Amino acid sequence: MDAQLSLRRLEIFRLVVEERSVTRAAQVLMIAQPAVSSQLRALESWVGASLFVRRGNRLVLTEAGERTAVWAKEVLAGAAQIRREVGDLSSGQTGRVIIASSMAVGTYLIPPAVARISQERPRADVTVAVGRPDEVVHGVDTGEFDFAVLNWDERDIPESMTSELLIQSRLGIFATERLVPPGTSMTVAEVMRLPFIGAPSDVVYQRNLVEQLRAADAAEPHFMLRLGHSEAMIRAASANDWAIFAPVYTLAGDARLHEIDVPDLALTERIVLLARRDRIPSPLQRDLVAEIRTALRQYDIRVHQE
Repeated sequence: MDAQLSLRRLEIFRLVVEERSVTRAAQVLMIAQPAVSSQLRALESWVGASLFVRRGNRLVLTEAGERTAVWAKEVLAGAAQIRREVGDLSSGQTGRVIIASSMAVGTYLIPPAVARISQERPRADVTVAVGRPDEVVHGVDTGEFDFAVLNWDERDIPESMTSELLIQSRLGIFATERLVPPGTSMTVAEVMRLPFIGAPSDVVYQRNLVEQLRAADAAEPHFMLRLGHSEAMIRAASANDWAIFAPVYTLAGDARLHEIDVPDLALTERIVLLARRDRIPSPLQRDLVAEIRTALRQYDIRVHQE
């Protein structure tokens, strides 16, 4: 069997597993449904067992199919890694790293650390990809990303991956001078009556924020507007005299907004490192992680509590 064709068959098989449908897999791949079915039959012939049974309108993996799916994921993840590594050698690059991150972390925290490494190693190829947590987890698990640094909730991750808490960062409440004069101290009830701008309700950052407010018995604030990017939220708050909940690192040294003192409210976010258990990091990857740890440490409230 041709090695390249084998990888293609595994990729098609994994997509059918994820979609639970030959038809949907064919639509994603933009190929004819019989072509997908043909690849599945060829793979079943190669492994010597049926991989799916049909239950109603859904395809369900057999026991052989489940084992093949686990194996296929490992093979494809390894193939993605080796393609990058061999490509680096043939092109003369000193290394290539793809880091995944969430919006605020990937906008404010990761770029300075990556820039320092890039200045030291101008021939290194470093990419920071920003995405939603579920997309990031999937990408790390399949080998698309080398590792990820992002704000986190309590979601489960595959057993093939590890999660390490890097820092616990403080969330503050910020406003313009016109809305709240600098030096003002407010109660929780008073600050919650301010007009706020927030993130979409399904975003991890926003869900974590609302959960913490509920745990503190604080009324949920009125969000005048919801925007999907932290910088857009900061600009809108500054332009319209609204308040904003934000990680302190997003407004460090920024004169547009100042932090309101709310003594009885402590809000935080967790930033974690995600990686595959079986991944052996390259020297460039290890140095990048070390640089990111150093950059994030200044915002770790645990350090300041020691």
